Amino acid sequence: MSNSVNIFRGCERIFREIQQRKLLSALKLTTFSIIALTGTGLIIFAANISSVKHRVQHLLVARECRDCNLSGANLSAVFLEGVNLENANLKDANLWSANLVNANLKQANLRGVYLIGTNLAGANLEGSNLGNAFLEDAYLGASNLKNANLKGAFMKGTFLVNANLEGANLEGANLWMTNLEEANLKGANLRNALLLSSKLAGANLKGAIMPDGTKHE
Repeated sequence: MSNSVNIFRGCERIFREIQQRKLLSALKLTTFSIIALTGTGLIIFAANISSVKHRVQHLLVARECRDCNLSGANLSAVFLEGVNLENANLKDANLWSANLVNANLKQANLRGVYLIGTNLAGANLEGSNLGNAFLEDAYLGASNLKNANLKGAFMKGTFLVNANLEGANLEGANLWMTNLEEANLKGANLRNALLLSSKLAGANLKGAIMPDGTKHE
């Protein structure tokens, strides 16, 4: 009887050792996988940063970067007059005080971008996405923002004299102290927009949806 008990206990001990070894191997494999994935993620992140920097350099030299990804790029105070960024992805980029006079940003993704104090005089932003963008004190005189998305954009003090905003979506935009004199706002959506102290002398508001939801005749 004692021999049977000893044999059973021996088998039980061997079984436990096998289970512990399996568990240890699994933990080692999991740890290795996590390290490998983390390392791969860091490599991809570094490669993306390097790619963006490369594309920025290309933009500065060639003065164009159509359809390219410049998401998160730092272009603050950079001279970009007349550049061609049509259909480019500039989401969350920093263009604070940049010079984008006469730049082509048609259909560009500028969602959440910083354009504070930026000069966009005469720029083509037709159909661009400027949702939740920061445009405080930006200069957009005579710019083309036809059918642009400016929903929720912060535009305090923005200069938009003679700008074309026909069909633009300005729902919920902050237009406090914005100068919209002689601007074309035909068919624009201004629902829930803040127009406190804004200048609208000579602006075309035909068919525009006003902040209170009414349609301007």
